[in-house]
Amino acid sequence: MSGFLPMILILVVFLGLMSWTTRRSMKKQQNQRQELENSMTEGSRVMLTSGLYGTLTHVGEKQAIVELAPGAEVAVVKQAISKVVNPEEEEFSFADDQPSVGAEPEQAAIEGAEQPAIEAPLDAEETGAQQAEKSAEYPSAGEK
Repeated sequence: MSGFLPMILILVVFLGLMSWTTRRSMKKQQNQRQELENSMTEGSRVMLTSGLYGTLTHVGEKQAIVELAPGAEVAVVKQAISKVVNPEEEEFSFADDQPSVGAEPEQAAIEGAEQPAIEAPLDAEETGAQQAEKSAEYPSAGEK
């Protein structure tokens, strides 16, 4: 019996240490989450757990309303917000007064410029005939 006493003592100390470290890490996570929720104010830029960025428009006790794009708002639970982001953390900036990426400067500067006409789509019969020609040219793998 005296041979088991040191093993039992080591087991009790090990389990106590594991329990203490687990509680400590859970407490730390709760404190971080509470700090995050306290930093959520209307107008803050946030990143959701899905990776979407948005702006907080309203913050409630359990939920928040996030504006993803102008006029596109969603209600989310606060746990869906992973962090409050700083402007330097975002790779892209979206402002209504900036020209779109890839637009030619003179094209973006001209208001009311004439857009090229879009051709009408082919009717269903022509599309079906074209598809039949293509399938005849390229037989499927099972045909020889």
